[in-house]
Amino acid sequence: MSRSSIVHLDNVRKTYQMGAVTVEALRGISLDIQAGDYISIMGPSGCGKSTMLNLLGCLDRPTSGRYLLGDADVSQMDDDSLSAIRGARLGFIFQSYHLIQ
Repeated sequence: MSRSSIVHLDNVRKTYQMGAVTVEALRGISLDIQAGDYISIMGPSGCGKSTMLNLLGCLDRPTSGRYLLGDADVSQMDDDSLSAIRGARLGFIFQSYHLIQ
């Protein structure tokens, strides 16, 4: 039984502009996640874990590189398309959450 790639990152980079300083949060990440895989993302504070999760969750877009979610290239989608992908294909459990009371 062959497994298919459900997530494919190809040379993904994410930079942020902090005033005059450019911060490279992700520097050319390539990754494949196959159907049925369990993964963990670990590393020290500031290494890009949250940035990568925001990209994987379609909450943000890469500065460059390619992100395929199944057959869909989400790296260039607009906000409405990303919202539709999140609603149809992704789920989130946030570490910190705040309920409206």
